[in-house]
Amino acid sequence: MNKPFRVSRRLLAVVCILFISTLIFGLPPDAQNVQVVQPRRDAHVIMISIDGLVPDYYTAPARLGLRVPNLTKMKLGGAYAEGVEGVFPSVTYPAHTTMITGVRPAIHGIVQNGIFEAPTAPQTKEWYFFADALKAETLWGITKQAGLVTASVGWPVTVGADIDYNVPEIFDPKENPPTGKRTAQYSTPGLLEKALASGSGGDNSTDGRRTAIGEFVINTYKPNLMLIHLVALDDVHHKNGPRTPPAIETTERMDGYVGRIIEAARKAGILDQTTFLLVSDHGFARVTQKFEPGVLLVKEKLITLGADGKPTDWKAAAWSASGSCAIVLHDPSDKETAAKVNEIFSRIASSKGPINRLILQPELKKLGAVPTAVLMLDAAPDFAFGEELTGPEIHDSKDYRGTHGQLPSRAEMRSALIVYGASARVGAKMTLARMIDIGPTAAAVLGLSFSNAEGTPIAELLKAGVIPPPPPKKKEKKSARAGV
Repeated sequence: MNKPFRVSRRLLAVVCILFISTLIFGLPPDAQNVQVVQPRRDAHVIMISIDGLVPDYYTAPARLGLRVPNLTKMKLGGAYAEGVEGVFPSVTYPAHTTMITGVRPAIHGIVQNGIFEAPTAPQTKEWYFFADALKAETLWGITKQAGLVTASVGWPVTVGADIDYNVPEIFDPKENPPTGKRTAQYSTPGLLEKALASGSGGDNSTDGRRTAIGEFVINTYKPNLMLIHLVALDDVHHKNGPRTPPAIETTERMDGYVGRIIEAARKAGILDQTTFLLVSDHGFARVTQKFEPGVLLVKEKLITLGADGKPTDWKAAAWSASGSCAIVLHDPSDKETAAKVNEIFSRIASSKGPINRLILQPELKKLGAVPTAVLMLDAAPDFAFGEELTGPEIHDSKDYRGTHGQLPSRAEMRSALIVYGASARVGAKMTLARMIDIGPTAAAVLGLSFSNAEGTPIAELLKAGVIPPPPPKKKEKKSARAGV
């Protein structure tokens, strides 16, 4: 009789210690309130992002003279959306972070690509590379917390992330062209060397290397969650514009990379258990001219330049995202400057000029956009916003023919989504999906769910029974007093 009692007492002590530790130290951010219904250990999700892929590249490729056999196979053999409404600003890092958190930029903390730097501060041009900037639980976090295997190649904001096999996207803004030094520095030790030594594909471009690394990771580790980010199409769209011959050629190359990733899952023996989410982060619009809000702010004496042309003081600054621009105050409580900024840009927006319209703080809050902005500018058709403080306010955009960043409600900003493989509802189609729903959809395939996501799984594109049922609600205790 004494022995069982001693065992029970030890177990009780352990439970008490764990409970007290949790009260004192709390849970890790990704472990707090994670609702794991029943993780599917034999399920795999491979999310492939083709940066800047516009939906008609897979919805109507023949009309563009585009040959994309793998995207076509995924579309016809899976489920897809004719477009995805993204986030504001519609740029790469905020969008990719929304896709793996299910919340908008103001909540997850990645509100632009580059970090804001005051005009008078050193201009490092650093981006939000590091995962410690994230303020929301992530798809890789809840997957790893459930005991499943995670991997990522080139996904934004993953430097230092708790991912099992990680080759993050990071570069030195001072290098032109950028090298892979910082990527090697922050990758999972030994992973990059092993993957590249495998020699898969023989393509030494950035996306060729990322695809080869992805193939190696899939074949070697068979992760439950794999994130891959391909970037060349975005670069070509910026330089040449969307739907141009160079863009068509690059899209066909991207299609080949997608085919290699699908084949890697087949070779690894996990194809029948794998659901592929083919996504993009934003659409693209044509550009012919640039408007420089910073030049106007200097003209209006809201930025002061010294004799050397460098800023010495400022009251308001422009934080450009190309198709949009946030206006930030040095002193957020400076009502006089806020009113002046509003008046200046409202005057321009009222004419047929470079600004489509102003987005003020109440609307910014609804959009989950830049919380520190007093207002944001949405570019008019054919315009982008620059980052200059001197020179003409408006000038031709010579080597920059495509842009994004505009309001996500604009049709040209719609991004892509195809669901293919094990959990896809074959033949299903929807007109417009939401970017905030992509992460929860991927989580559902793995038998997981976020605790605080705004988005929800996209039932229309998944087989019946894939989405886990919600956890049972706790029964409320009835009060002994009537009327309570």
